[in-house]
Amino acid sequence: MHVGAFASATFKGQEFLESISERNKMKKLILLNTKTLFSVMLLCLLSCVSTGCGSSSLDGAKEVPEVNGTVLLPTGTPLKGGKILLRPCGGVRNARKLSGDINTDGSFSIRSNDKDQTIIASDYKVFISLNTDPKHRGLKRLVPKKYQDVSEDDFETDLFVNLAEQADGIVLKMTKG
Repeated sequence: MHVGAFASATFKGQEFLESISERNKMKKLILLNTKTLFSVMLLCLLSCVSTGCGSSSLDGAKEVPEVNGTVLLPTGTPLKGGKILLRPCGGVRNARKLSGDINTDGSFSIRSNDKDQTIIASDYKVFISLNTDPKHRGLKRLVPKKYQDVSEDDFETDLFVNLAEQADGIVLKMTKG
């Protein structure tokens, strides 16, 4: 073998080994960048999930001094008694259940007071309770079961009110079924 050819082959062999070393470094760099990118994405996702949606307290939540309106039966006539119950179903987490008496003309009014009842502008499910007074028991057959108060919070109703949009002069008309 010629000395020049030997030196050239050695040089080429050395270049080949260095290129393998460079490839391994590039693979490690790409792997490192992929791991870093994944870690950053995971951190962003966790920070978004941990902050959540909406407000976690009453701070900054809009309060409403009074909610009033009329409750109508499916026929369109006013409900002549009972109690209206508003159960929070979204928005502010610390919104409380609200209740108020329904008058003989179907009207109701729920007022905020400083200690027991603060009315938060949020979404509420509407239920009717007819169990408090014996004279209201005759109304049970007029009010569809889906609106009658039950002790389960996840009982379904199709009557909702958003107090952020309207809290005065609300008309709540029940549907059949």
